[in-house]
Amino acid sequence: MTHGDTATVDAIDSILDLDNAQQQIMRNSWPEAWLQINLPLGSTRALLAIEGRNARTPSRVAEVLGVSRTTVTGMLDRLEAEGLLTRAIDPTDRRCFVLQLTPKARELIEQIENHRRSRIEKALTGMEPANLEALRQGMEALVARMHSIERQEE
Repeated sequence: MTHGDTATVDAIDSILDLDNAQQQIMRNSWPEAWLQINLPLGSTRALLAIEGRNARTPSRVAEVLGVSRTTVTGMLDRLEAEGLLTRAIDPTDRRCFVLQLTPKARELIEQIENHRRSRIEKALTGMEPANLEALRQGMEALVARMHSIERQEE
């Protein structure tokens, strides 16, 4: 491995560590009401997949999350018990269920997103202009690269 490779690996490790730290700070600031719902990470990811990835069937949720259909059934049971999800028979294929988020789930997702955005905005507002611009450029490059990878994987 050349010096450049070591520097790249070190930079990537550092960025991933910083991302983990930022995520932990965000989780630590979640309002108590969200913590009371006490959803496991998998169930929360299922909620977000149904909302953001248009995963409207249990098999599609399993595919998006990369887990078995059996695992998804347990997640969906929990989300339904929490009043965050409804399941209905698909009118076009009566053998399947269609998943729909409840207003409570949509409100929860909106609150989480607004809270996340507000916390990040507050931190960005206090940054030096040069650091802010460097971060913007880095984020722009990261998002462009992620879009490129996503297109290649389709």
